[in-house]
Amino acid sequence: MPALVTAIAASALLAACGGDDATTAPVTPPAAAPLANQLYTQTNESANAIVHFTRQSNGMLVRAESTPTGGTGTNAVGASGATAPDSLASQHSVILSADAKMLFTVNGGDDSISALSIDQTTGALTLLKKSAATAGHMPNSLAYNNGILYATFLSGAHALAAYKVGVDGSLALMAAYDLNSVAGVAGAAPTQAIVTPDGGSLVVSAGTASGAVLSFPINADGSLGTPVANTGLTAPFAAAFLPQKTNPIYLSTSASQGSLTEFTDAAGLLNSVSTASTTASAPGVAAPCWLVLSPDGTIAFVGNGSGAISTYSISPTSGLSLLNATAVTEPGVKSGVTSVAADSWVSPDGKFLYTAYLGDDKVVAYSIGLNGSLAKLGETVIGTSTGISIQGLAGI
Repeated sequence: MPALVTAIAASALLAACGGDDATTAPVTPPAAAPLANQLYTQTNESANAIVHFTRQSNGMLVRAESTPTGGTGTNAVGASGATAPDSLASQHSVILSADAKMLFTVNGGDDSISALSIDQTTGALTLLKKSAATAGHMPNSLAYNNGILYATFLSGAHALAAYKVGVDGSLALMAAYDLNSVAGVAGAAPTQAIVTPDGGSLVVSAGTASGAVLSFPINADGSLGTPVANTGLTAPFAAAFLPQKTNPIYLSTSASQGSLTEFTDAAGLLNSVSTASTTASAPGVAAPCWLVLSPDGTIAFVGNGSGAISTYSISPTSGLSLLNATAVTEPGVKSGVTSVAADSWVSPDGKFLYTAYLGDDKVVAYSIGLNGSLAKLGETVIGTSTGISIQGLAGI
């Protein structure tokens, strides 16, 4: 009898814990974790390809496969015909959709754009579609919002275009924009397009020579309205918004002034409120062009054409202040060519920074410490034919 009582008690306890098969409803398997820990750059060679890395828990990169885009890169030949790093003169030549299911990249050599699907388990890429010739010449920067892809071009009659993205990765041209006729910007050579945090506007850096930043309202169908033209800026190149949807704050680099400037954005009208400069304190630091922020919006990392990364503090009360003009620097490996610290990406947890060094043909991983300090973890050489063609960086 005691054994029988013990068995009954054990059965009752098991049932109370949800372990009685006869009375327990089927358990729904947990949802798959979202894809994470992936990084991508483009070779920008004649036969363009996307190089895929996986990110380790310690921040190190492991190179995975390379996937052809089906398009032609510039192979380091710029719009002027000169061969040099940063032939696309831009930020965001490689981007991901908001759900991280598609990657988009420009093919500057044949004026096309490619869409690739991202495997949600491995991060591997599959080419979906390569567009026919696009609206302008040499696409160089991309932005994506609610199924619409926006592209800027270094030359041609139209420096900006909007495309509807199909489920198969196809691009249907919605509208193309001549920045001279719509905004009075002659000879525009845009360097970046970016969508505001609320998704309501597309902001275009119209080129360092133009001195203009254009804010286009996004219509309900994704087409663009009449822009607000902000002119008289000094060599604007790249920009980022602080991660907030109200009272938007816009940060922009100045390629020639050696500075980072903070603006308020009121319905597209930019008003400068704070500027910090590197030029007076750091000989050898030059052409601060590329910009990425920490996830909490307190640190800005600015890549310089000279090969250094400068760091800035962002305060809601005191604005911008320079932390370190040369937080890190990489020497050039080719004679007469600087390393060019270009597109960077910060991991969502804010622990790691990754930077594409265009003149050195490599991607470098850093750990981020207190006050935005950087410590090099390792580097991966891409191995392009010219050693100076890579462009863009995007991650999950």
